Amino acid sequence: MPSHNQKFVVKPYRPGRRQIEVILWISLAVLLFAGGLMLGFKFFGSAMVEKRQIQQELGSMRESRAGLEQRLANAELASRIDSVALEQVRQVVTSLQTQLAVDKEELSLYRNLLQSGGSESGLLIGELTLRPGPDEQSISYRLVVQQKENKLKRIKVNIKMTINGMGGGKDIAMGLEFLDQQFEESPIRAEFKYFHIVEGVMNVPAEFKPYSLAVVMWKKGVNSSRVEREFDWRVDRNIVGSN
Repeated sequence: MPSHNQKFVVKPYRPGRRQIEVILWISLAVLLFAGGLMLGFKFFGSAMVEKRQIQQELGSMRESRAGLEQRLANAELASRIDSVALEQVRQVVTSLQTQLAVDKEELSLYRNLLQSGGSESGLLIGELTLRPGPDEQSISYRLVVQQKENKLKRIKVNIKMTINGMGGGKDIAMGLEFLDQQFEESPIRAEFKYFHIVEGVMNVPAEFKPYSLAVVMWKKGVNSSRVEREFDWRVDRNIVGSN
């Protein structure tokens, strides 16, 4: 049996209400979609602007980097050119210093030859010059010998050069012929009228420490003309030898 408490609700029939609700929902969806598109375009535009700014800054940084790299390359090239130029100048100065030292020595020699007075006569042993050689253990040397007489004539002389030093805790005397390969025997034979220059390169053993160089010279066949001179072993390291 039907319950007496059951109630029936009667709604009025409205034929256009369903369509209005559909239209409203569609309109709301369209508005939401349009709003989303606007917000999306806004954010997209902002992102594109930021991207273009970043690209411009990146381009500027690349140009700046390229400019710095070019400046660095120019600086390195200039540095290499300056180094080469400096080395060339140093070589020229060294050569000029060496030549100047030689010219001074020869000028002193010529001045002595031109002097008419003085107590010295006969054979004379001039100055000795020692300089670093082309190798670490080599020494360039230059010795000037001469004769001084009122009437000069061509003479033949013998020259003996001995290097005194320490080796293995002992005093050792080594003839020049053992240190300079250009001389195969001792004494050195020379012939001159005014002066003669003995020069070359000595290869000094590392264990041999020279402290003096003794020179003996005499006319061939005339022992009474014998002259001697001993020099301290002083190597002029300010000027590199050119021999």
